[in-house]
Amino acid sequence: MTIHERIRQVRNAVSLSQAKFAERMAISSSYLADIELNNKATTERIIRLLVAEFNVDDTWLRTGEGVMFSSGMDACLVKLTSLFNSFDQQFKECALAQMEELSKLHNQLKLTNDVL
Repeated sequence: MTIHERIRQVRNAVSLSQAKFAERMAISSSYLADIELNNKATTERIIRLLVAEFNVDDTWLRTGEGVMFSSGMDACLVKLTSLFNSFDQQFKECALAQMEELSKLHNQLKLTNDVL
């Protein structure tokens, strides 16, 4: 697998369109498409952006060895972080409030199941 294919794999893992993924990296979607199709070289800047923005493991990105995401982050967490970062501040606050409510509900259900 080439670095270009691994970049596409990262984009798919975080479930972003080319347009949204490119926007997060501050590049055009056509430039990203060219990278994914191996029509443009992957620059150090692109690699640094992927590592910083999506917590991609540098070694994996360059060589394919190791794991896709650094620090033990799995695709679900990276996807959640990516989605959250795309929200405006008001929506972030709403999403956090909903997550807190879900956490309370989860804990209540867990306690109920433990009693049974």
